[in-house]
Amino acid sequence: MKTRFFLMMLFVAGSVSLARAQYVNETPIGSLDADYIRIWSDSGPLLSSKVTVRVDWGQGGRIPQITDDRRRVVSFNGMIAVLNMLSKEGFELMEIVRDAKEENEFFYLRRKEGFVPFSGDSEGGAVEYDPVTHSR
Repeated sequence: MKTRFFLMMLFVAGSVSLARAQYVNETPIGSLDADYIRIWSDSGPLLSSKVTVRVDWGQGGRIPQITDDRRRVVSFNGMIAVLNMLSKEGFELMEIVRDAKEENEFFYLRRKEGFVPFSGDSEGGAVEYDPVTHSR
């Protein structure tokens, strides 16, 4: 009985740890100050079918990967999993462009109309995005 309880607690703890928010440059993805983003996949961990994803929102410099709250790169089962996650974060797919020379696919997304991202503040309120001023 104790073993069964212990295994159940490990399962619950593992499920909770997988439900953490994803970040880019230590900013929650849903809070990015951008109307449009571009994503593409890198090869994931060695000998794995998973992918890691880079996000460009016009920030300049090195293009960061999606990470968890501990700054570890997050691997996804495929690009559809990434698109589903980004949809929950307030973005919608606009277009997929295939680069014939490098054989990469670039996914262009935009912020959903009227989407209000969740704010992690202690008041429990949300920060509204103003599309006119492009800020929160």
